[in-house]
Amino acid sequence: MATTLAAERLEQQRWKLRPQWAQSKLHDGLVEREFLSPEQQRATEAHALRRVIAFAVAQVPHYQALFTRLGLTPESIRGVDDLPALPVLKRVDVQEHETALRARSLPKGHRLGRVTKTSGSTGQPVEVLHTAQSLGMFEVLKQRQMRWARFDPAGRIGLLRLPRALPKRPDGQPLREGETGRRDSWAAQVGPYFETGPLFALSMLSSLESQMDWLEEQRLDYLVGQAAELEHLALGLQDRSAPRSLKGVLSVAMSLTPEMQRRIERSFNAFVHENYGFNEVGIVATRCREGGRYHVNSEHCLVEIVDGDGQPCRAGERGHLVATALNNPAMPLIRYDSGDIAEAVEGPCPCGRSLPAFGALHGRYRRNVHLPAGTLEHWTTLRLALADLPEDLSRPLRQYQAHQSRDGRFELRLVTAGPLPAAFFERIEADWAAGCAPAPPPLTIRVVDEIPRPPGGKFRDFTSDFELAGEAAGRDRN
Repeated sequence: MATTLAAERLEQQRWKLRPQWAQSKLHDGLVEREFLSPEQQRATEAHALRRVIAFAVAQVPHYQALFTRLGLTPESIRGVDDLPALPVLKRVDVQEHETALRARSLPKGHRLGRVTKTSGSTGQPVEVLHTAQSLGMFEVLKQRQMRWARFDPAGRIGLLRLPRALPKRPDGQPLREGETGRRDSWAAQVGPYFETGPLFALSMLSSLESQMDWLEEQRLDYLVGQAAELEHLALGLQDRSAPRSLKGVLSVAMSLTPEMQRRIERSFNAFVHENYGFNEVGIVATRCREGGRYHVNSEHCLVEIVDGDGQPCRAGERGHLVATALNNPAMPLIRYDSGDIAEAVEGPCPCGRSLPAFGALHGRYRRNVHLPAGTLEHWTTLRLALADLPEDLSRPLRQYQAHQSRDGRFELRLVTAGPLPAAFFERIEADWAAGCAPAPPPLTIRVVDEIPRPPGGKFRDFTSDFELAGEAAGRDRN
């Protein structure tokens, strides 16, 4: 059912501002922005873009040189439709021209924040210097997502993340595995603005058993975690009843596949909400429940879905997702290639909001570009086979990871809480043979004690020797 401006205003009123923020209209402004006419949306985006372009050409050496080389002036870019006149900014460009991409000075009222760094999972990490305003938008936009998800700010929220993303212990050290951190408010998620219920934190490196116990003991209303970790919990909960208190789940920091979403919702008996973003920019978009579209936080950034030449894709086509940051004059990123593939959409969204949007995400281009043809189809076959297993076969399953070897063979690694029935292996092998016909690659299914995490700590459910070789080649080139 579509929402309305009146409904969102009422929902925002549930969030009581703290006294020191009582006069702030920041969040109310976000509500109004969600229902501007398409013409008003485009005009507002164009105004913000012109401001960024004018500043970048005046203060950022990289863009000064770029515009001169292309024979352009700031007035050449009047709106989003003019952006294809500029080249897409690649990851390697940021690595090679980091100093030249930094502004010589900041606009009045802005101050420096800190540097964010990508994980480096697809080559050398990218470092981006942000302003305090750019970093502060995380908390503002996170509250928008929670409002859309209809979270009750008086509820109890839990964070299941890596220790570095959690509130620290009283002595300033990261939480230990199995140790619960507690705060009196959701400030770690929505900043200092609102009166809220308590927040509880647990390292996702804690054992699965301790995570399940924690979920019950804390009587959480809402849970925030990475998609893979939420799925691991969902697999563990096959032997337990779903937490009765849980009303909603937020998936963050990695892609949520439809199969993951179904499994998590089935085990938790709660809808999974999702946003999309990356460290170089911040929270880029929030997915609406009604239309399944990712609505762009156009107060913070602009998004284009483009082909390999940087030209706009038509509705229904897949292309590269490129973003232009609007709140970071310290190091403006204009048409920055996220490395992700997304679907272009057009027309009104069933949710009733008018913020620009894109459709389904289809993985990371940078990660997949080195894979042989057919690899992703084979991986999808395994994902679907695992997702479609009856509960009596999947009950002992706790984690899984597929790996593609250099010779094209696949290995499915499983962590279990007990012996798997023979029918489990028979079902997977039959689905593999049928889904990869007429010539399925060899598949080995192996039960292991644990699946090691990469250095960044983020669990990967699919890895490939081809991918790793491509990353090594990229590092050698940089």
